[in-house]
Amino acid sequence: MTSDDAYNALILSGLKGVGPSTIEKVLGLSSYPLKTTLELCEYAYELRKNSLTVEQFDEARRYADFQVDMASKNDTRVISLLDAEFPKALVASGVRLVVLYVKGNVDALNIPSVAVIGTREPTSHGEEITKRITDWMVQQGWAIVSGLALGCDSIAHKQAIESGGKTVAVMAHGLQTISPSRNKDLATSILSSDGALVSEFGFDIKPVPTNFVIRDKTQSALSRGVIMIQSDLVGGSLHASRAAIKDQRPLIVPFPTDKDIAHSESKISANLLLASDDAIGKCKLLKCVSAGLENLHIIRRKGDYGRMLEILSRGLSQ
Repeated sequence: MTSDDAYNALILSGLKGVGPSTIEKVLGLSSYPLKTTLELCEYAYELRKNSLTVEQFDEARRYADFQVDMASKNDTRVISLLDAEFPKALVASGVRLVVLYVKGNVDALNIPSVAVIGTREPTSHGEEITKRITDWMVQQGWAIVSGLALGCDSIAHKQAIESGGKTVAVMAHGLQTISPSRNKDLATSILSSDGALVSEFGFDIKPVPTNFVIRDKTQSALSRGVIMIQSDLVGGSLHASRAAIKDQRPLIVPFPTDKDIAHSESKISANLLLASDDAIGKCKLLKCVSAGLENLHIIRRKGDYGRMLEILSRGLSQ
């Protein structure tokens, strides 16, 4: 099912040179529902300045019709930022999106949630801490957001399901496919457990590398904070970590075990730097100014979980 607002947003997003900010402004026009998209150009400068033609609008409408048809065939909802179900955490973030594709329980997008992410090759402790933190957050009534990637992401999704919670997988492509393919069964389990698959990408979009960077930032935007389990100094998990800091949301990083440190595990190198006193190095890694480090929090033991929950809960009433 696709709302009228979502359909209109799809048309606008199919227009060349029209981005999220412009679409948001146009959708907000009070008389918008009474106008055709083309008629909006008569008084919407953001559209008029692009000198859009009738042919371009026709092409954009065909694009919207294709997306709606594919959504129907794939049991997917298309929601816009004007729909009540649109994630409030996303609206409050620095990520500008006007349309989301959602398969499964759309209400899961507005449950208090935390992104649990990390390397595709965690150490044994990384696997254990992913399970332990995920289970603990689920028991507090939180949903788990991750990216369906191998490693920490998959472990977090699976543990959330085993713990009786809800989990949301943020995809880097259209919902006509599952990437990686070996996680198709996990995706099915997420849906059957009242969770959701969500994407900002239309049905014609394939999982290309640049989309994963975009997806990582959206994981943070959908959540109240990010728990980065393990990462090396160039890991993909750092995209979501940096996004959390940029949005002034908590970034929580577990401290490595003595065993992993003794073995000089590469997958804990980011954890060690972020837990150190090297403020310059931390700012460089997170691409932030020193004030951004106020939202970085290190947890060293299970006794810190209560403080972690308190930190994550601070923004719930905002």
